[in-house]
Amino acid sequence: MNALPILIPAPKKMRCNGMLELDKSYTITVEPDTSASTIIQVAVRQLIAWFAERWHGTALARENGRNRDEKIESGPAYRIRLEDTKEESERYNLIAQNKELRISGSPVGLLHGVQTLIQLLQPGASSNLLSVPLVEIEDTPDVPIRGFFAESYWGSDRMELSDWKSMIDDMVSFKLNIFGIGIYGCWPHGHCYPTDSNSRSEFLFAPVLDDPEQLQERQIHYFDPVAKQLTTKTYQAPIYEGDGLEQLIAYATERGIRVVPQFNGPGHSSLLPRLYPNISSVNEQGEPTYKGYSLTHPDTFPTLKRLLGRIVERYMLPYGQTWFHIGMDEIEEWSAADLAVYSKRQLFELYMLEISQYLLSSGMEKIIIWHDMAKNLTEFDSSFEVFLEQHKLSGKVVIHWWDYTMPVCPVRAVRGAEGWTAPSTGWLPWMIYQDHVENIENRINEGMKHSFQGVMAYHVYSPNYRRNVASLAEKGWNAQRRDATEFDRLYANWIVADETQRWAKGMGDMRKLFEYSSTFALLMEIGVLFGQPKKAHLYPEPIIRSILSTDGTHKAYRITRTLAHNILPLFEQGKAVAGREYELQVIRFECRRVIALIDALLGLADAVQALEDTQDSPVEKRSELVADIGAQLQLELDKLDAFLIEVQDILPDYLVAVSWREYMYLREAMRKQVEQLTNWNDRFIHSEEK
Repeated sequence: MNALPILIPAPKKMRCNGMLELDKSYTITVEPDTSASTIIQVAVRQLIAWFAERWHGTALARENGRNRDEKIESGPAYRIRLEDTKEESERYNLIAQNKELRISGSPVGLLHGVQTLIQLLQPGASSNLLSVPLVEIEDTPDVPIRGFFAESYWGSDRMELSDWKSMIDDMVSFKLNIFGIGIYGCWPHGHCYPTDSNSRSEFLFAPVLDDPEQLQERQIHYFDPVAKQLTTKTYQAPIYEGDGLEQLIAYATERGIRVVPQFNGPGHSSLLPRLYPNISSVNEQGEPTYKGYSLTHPDTFPTLKRLLGRIVERYMLPYGQTWFHIGMDEIEEWSAADLAVYSKRQLFELYMLEISQYLLSSGMEKIIIWHDMAKNLTEFDSSFEVFLEQHKLSGKVVIHWWDYTMPVCPVRAVRGAEGWTAPSTGWLPWMIYQDHVENIENRINEGMKHSFQGVMAYHVYSPNYRRNVASLAEKGWNAQRRDATEFDRLYANWIVADETQRWAKGMGDMRKLFEYSSTFALLMEIGVLFGQPKKAHLYPEPIIRSILSTDGTHKAYRITRTLAHNILPLFEQGKAVAGREYELQVIRFECRRVIALIDALLGLADAVQALEDTQDSPVEKRSELVADIGAQLQLELDKLDAFLIEVQDILPDYLVAVSWREYMYLREAMRKQVEQLTNWNDRFIHSEEK
């Protein structure tokens, strides 16, 4: 074990004066100094629960000198005191001495201090012995607003309340303080999947419709490799039903995390225009397109405000939440009726003004929009700044700058608007691994140059992307002190008790392989994220033909597979730090995932090529050659099935069916090819016998 545990995020100042070992004969008391706020109560419960799980000694919560659980203390004792300084910042101090440990700060600062304490204790804890580092820590974050936006999408639509709460617990452990959640968003032009047995990519996570029966149950169709059969699952998003969303917001609020819902529009909207056709955009013939809104129709804004009002009244104001994200990105469907009267810029500003002013009048205090359409339509010129000022939006609007690629796109300060940056902590966890450490680093660096106040990353939540979230937490807390290479070393030390140099090197190699690059494009082609193309040749024939038509594509996949093969041995040795075993499993799995998928794809392409090559072989040899091709492809199919079963062991339950669906079309193409080879060979042998 290291002399001092590695912490993420690392404290600003820390000095260690040795270690204190407490055996199970000690009684530990956790003592808030006043009638504790809800957030401090959470911190106390978290500490007590941690001791109960990890240590066989007695841990008690005390209030005003009395034991909360009325147990009798005996033997030696060690005090953990929580002192509320009543300040507003997230700053905290932690001092551990021989007889007591004291954490001081605001309620949120105390909760942060408890996370630091748990990380300090965790590596040296056993059921009978507790090692307490005698440290002095002064700590505070560099970026005031730190967190991520969890998209409403495939996978997140199947998260149970317990999954959402685990996500909040992860955020608390990394000292993040803002959680954006997609309440409404649609992808009408892509991400659709074959719709004969799958729902549209349209998501609504809050029951705000005039008639709840308007929203049909969702459906997902996939091949189950365990049951070895096609399966169709029908469900409603768990967070949509009952009071799930209310419970989630309450849970986050009690832990000092601000919740920001996003109700996207006027882009990314096809569900509402279908359910309320009178507000839909129209084409040149005046017919509804069911994509986007007609902003000049008298029903449009009253309808949207009615729905938004239900979110504010039910989910926001009761929990003291006053920030709202209204989306406004990627607007593609403009109404012909609107364009006959207004320019696109005028329509953009009309929507922003109507929705923002309504939300502000309803008790919201901050309105967030994505940057892309505002920049494209206004260039954030002086007229836009005047627009904010004239309509009393100055100081109440946030421009949320997003970009998940390399290199980083430039940002700028806009007078009258706050700036946040949005890197990505990963948005395709069921499909491919994404290493966004450099994206996070560069986006935060760019934001800090322009005095941005926040970083809220784009995310589809999954624990297999925890490395990216850890990077966000570290860079947001220590913005001036950390780069990607340093983070590789830090994270390796955080999760691995030995072999840390090898793991740090492996993570650097993984970053080169998995950041937004050619690997991303190649692996995207293996799944069917954007649906079956409307062509005569269905997936995966186009990518197979691409592989066969030029050695360049085949070589690109071979090189990618070789890189993953070469990285994997760096991770084969190493013992996990207690409690971080999953991180090791994930990193190994993600390398194996690349290898398994490319093996399957190239196995199919090679079988197709080999079959074509048999046409030039002597007739008497063809049967044997075809049999060999079929046997080899069956072997690759069996390996793919074994990998798909492993998916169930690594990914969270809510992502498993989504992942299986992503690769069922490749699997089915392989199965059909094996079947055709078998049938062809049977017919060939039969004809020879005749």
